[in-house]
Amino acid sequence: MNTHAKGPFDTADAPVPRPLPASDPPRRRRAPRLGYALLLSCAALGAAGAGCNGMFGGDDETNGGDDTGSLDSGCADNIEFFKANLWDPIMSSKCTVCHTESGLAKGTRMVFDTSGTDEALQANFEAVRAMAALEVNGESTLLLRPSGRHPDGHAGGALIPFQSEEYQSFEKFVNRVNLGEGCEDQPTACEPNMVSGRRVLRRLSRVEFDRTVADLLGVDTTGYILPTDANVEGFDNNADALLYAGADVQLMRDAAEDIAAKVAAAPGSLVPCPIEAGDDACATEFFEGFGRRAFRRPLTQEDRSRYMELYRSVKADEGFAAGIQATIAAVLQSPYFLYRPELGVAAQDGTYQLLPHEIASQLSYMIWSSMPDDELLSKAESGELATPAAISAEVDRMMQDPRADAGVLRFFRTWLQLSAKPSKDMTAYPEYTEEIRQAIETETAAFVHHLLQDGSGSLGEMYTANYSYVTPELASFYGLPAPGGAADQYGTTRVDLTGSNRMGILTLGSVLSTHAHAGESSPVHRGKFVREQLLCQPLPPPPAGLDVKPPQPDPTKSTRERFFEHSNNEACGSCHSLIDGIGFGFEHFDGVGRYRDTDDGHPVDASGNIVGAEGTSGPFDGTGELAQKLAESPDAQACFTLQWLRFGFGAMDQAELSCMADQITGQLGPEDLTVAGVIKAIAQSPRFMRRLDEAAAQPDPSEDPGSGEEPSGTDNDDPPPVNSDFDIKETVDTVWDGGGCKSVDVTNVGDAPATWVVTLQTEGTPTDVWNAVAEAGNAGVKFSGMSYNAELLPGASARFGFCWRE
Repeated sequence: MNTHAKGPFDTADAPVPRPLPASDPPRRRRAPRLGYALLLSCAALGAAGAGCNGMFGGDDETNGGDDTGSLDSGCADNIEFFKANLWDPIMSSKCTVCHTESGLAKGTRMVFDTSGTDEALQANFEAVRAMAALEVNGESTLLLRPSGRHPDGHAGGALIPFQSEEYQSFEKFVNRVNLGEGCEDQPTACEPNMVSGRRVLRRLSRVEFDRTVADLLGVDTTGYILPTDANVEGFDNNADALLYAGADVQLMRDAAEDIAAKVAAAPGSLVPCPIEAGDDACATEFFEGFGRRAFRRPLTQEDRSRYMELYRSVKADEGFAAGIQATIAAVLQSPYFLYRPELGVAAQDGTYQLLPHEIASQLSYMIWSSMPDDELLSKAESGELATPAAISAEVDRMMQDPRADAGVLRFFRTWLQLSAKPSKDMTAYPEYTEEIRQAIETETAAFVHHLLQDGSGSLGEMYTANYSYVTPELASFYGLPAPGGAADQYGTTRVDLTGSNRMGILTLGSVLSTHAHAGESSPVHRGKFVREQLLCQPLPPPPAGLDVKPPQPDPTKSTRERFFEHSNNEACGSCHSLIDGIGFGFEHFDGVGRYRDTDDGHPVDASGNIVGAEGTSGPFDGTGELAQKLAESPDAQACFTLQWLRFGFGAMDQAELSCMADQITGQLGPEDLTVAGVIKAIAQSPRFMRRLDEAAAQPDPSEDPGSGEEPSGTDNDDPPPVNSDFDIKETVDTVWDGGGCKSVDVTNVGDAPATWVVTLQTEGTPTDVWNAVAEAGNAGVKFSGMSYNAELLPGASARFGFCWRE
């Protein structure tokens, strides 16, 4: 049976590559607190091997074509602008490894004071302002050096991508201090209740697709060949990275048809009548329930008409079962199934209020990694998700659902970087069998489950829990007493860790074995893990040409001694002082997570030190003291919240999410900083309820997305010309052999609301169209809007797209 030759999935409802998002309009941006006093920039350290003359050059900066400009220009609040736009969000974290009195660039004119005093800020401002006045070929050295475009190069590499948001902040500063331009640009701030985040269509990730199909239809799709998910900062659900390319469309079609065939063969309770003798009334009843759950929203009349028409057309030729199967296959290819809209409707304040079913889907995919259940959908439809109290109660209910175990575990595995299977040297670790590896993986799942269901779920308990859940075999592997009592649903039993030197997530076998080498422990891997994942202080990759191989084995030295010598030279020391001091604290645990007092016969020294983290810095001894330090650290608390924000929103807009993390952490306090508490705070935030328009300063009006109501058109043979009041911008997103995909932005440049119709000459035959209706005519292909984007207010924009085949 050929189910893909007919129906709505071959027109505007097809699974298509989502257009690349337009650049966000300029918005207020604040300095992320999660930079703290972090002194990172490993890229700048590469200069070690190359002399590291400093971030922006040596003392001969004015040689050659450099021309010194005046320092008298500028705006009255330049120092505040410098602090909010350059120092706090960028320079304090990217420039101060080398450019301090003890750094590799200590001999240059660009030496910063990191004491945090007002006097230090003034001195740093003057140093940067002086560098802004230096020019090469008419362009400021402050722009040339960090972007890697200076004729003499930059020993630290290109730290600030040309024309990036950070580069533009530098450019604004240069214009202010040199030319007195842009004085109206105010210093940024983190405002309470500020609406941030743009409207998006979020494609289901692979995990979300599998779990949604399982909940919707009871079909296991984990073995299906589907598009891979791009990984962004460890997360596989980033909205901007989850795009369908041309070849993905066929994969999704094949999967949909196979799933539909399995359901039709064994419909169970899904179809409310015997599938061998069903009728149209039964099919209608089936689609009412199935379509609502699949689209995660109320059905429109257009939905009913389109899919029932497909059902009837297939049924006429092949019977009732074939009609139901074709309908299921079509729904599973619909963008309304494959994407989660967070679009909303225009509000009077210029923001977009998300619709109740969009809010419900945000909740379910953040907590369950799957679709809303009937209760959540019903509450959305009845308006019961409109208050903070209702959201809080719903989070409590959802956290008690068994699906929360898998959903929250997904966050923990992503956050702790546990997705990859550790590869171990079986000569070094013959006891690390597949059975032990699986038991270690199960320990993590059981620990997270009991932390949430039996414990407080707090960050403090997560770090300092004196218990874990192990199998007898894993207890023996760890050197722990055999656990007593009945096993839980994971096959594990609670074990008391008091006096065992194990505590919380830092000593889970999964964390210790993942962040290690194949045949030994790794202070670098473990220190980097804490720095980046638990403190949210990212480290750039080491620069090209720097030898990053671990030190060679030496039976006369411990691991700590070998790594200390390796990183205690000028080429590596500045950056490794931020990493190794943390990683050495894990040295009581080998590369597969077993406790040890000696390392190849050498006594273990697990003393450590954290530097460059304002709320966490200081010495500690072993993972127990490190865990206690992290549990009490405002840096780690804000980072935990930030990681949930990244996961929940599928976004990486650092400044805005960091702002939210600071606010939520401050509101909750250490005692209330629990998994459920953070989720509730996120779900009650302005960003969870409202969004900014993606491309237009003045948002266009919006109805319930996906209604599918098509505006009436004109004769295909006589398409109207493009309205002169519309500006059209075409962007090629993807090209492959024999075809490609393009997105088109339509902007109303007139002074009155207008309905757009666009006629384009395409490179081939359009095969897939989204956010528009396409009709072929003699003059080209006519594209017109859907019900939710057809009419544009003055200044507003709509984006549609299509793929073509030659």
